[in-house]
Amino acid sequence: MDPYYHFNSVLEERMDVLTSTVSTYLSTVRTVDTSTSLEYKTQRKNLKKLLKSTEGTLKDLQATVRAVSNDRLKFSHIDDDELSTRRAFVQGMSNRLHNEKQKVNSDEIKGKVLRDERDNVRRNAGSMGARNEAERDNTDFVVDQRADAAVMMRQQDETLEDLDGAVDRVGVLAGNINEELGRQNKMIDELGEDLDEAEERMGAVMGKLSKLLKTKDSCQLWTIISLTLILIVL
Repeated sequence: MDPYYHFNSVLEERMDVLTSTVSTYLSTVRTVDTSTSLEYKTQRKNLKKLLKSTEGTLKDLQATVRAVSNDRLKFSHIDDDELSTRRAFVQGMSNRLHNEKQKVNSDEIKGKVLRDERDNVRRNAGSMGARNEAERDNTDFVVDQRADAAVMMRQQDETLEDLDGAVDRVGVLAGNINEELGRQNKMIDELGEDLDEAEERMGAVMGKLSKLLKTKDSCQLWTIISLTLILIVL
């Protein structure tokens, strides 16, 4: 099966899921307090995973189109019209993905998240003992700084979670590689043992033939063995 069609189908499915997920996420951001909502945090985490998997599938699809473009002789069964159609589909999906990411990272959404964090900090901090306009301005400045720091720390936590997941995947991959190397080493050892056993058997056969034929000339012995094998085959 042409891998293009496989990745085409997977990408279409994931893009539809992504569009629905983004819509739900935006609705959640607009209606809940994102600074305390577990629903928001869960949706954001799942959305980031879905975005990454969709981007990966898009890259795989782009790779299949590049392969055809770079070697037209090898893929001569795919005509220019079909190649043009594939390029247009990839470009369309790339645009859709870009648009969904823009929705998630829009100023509206980022502003709402920051406002929620500021309100949360302000609720926890209270007036901080401000008694006049100047002190209230200072309080607002401190609240804004704390809110900005809280948002940055949340983003850093998400990045660390992604990194931790990547480290786990690398660990699993390393374990699989090590297991495969172990199997290959075992096969090599078994092959070496088989060769040693075959060599011992051949030595025994050569010894018996030399006694039988009253000669120790290895060339002569190998000639006799070869001729015998030819006679058996014929």
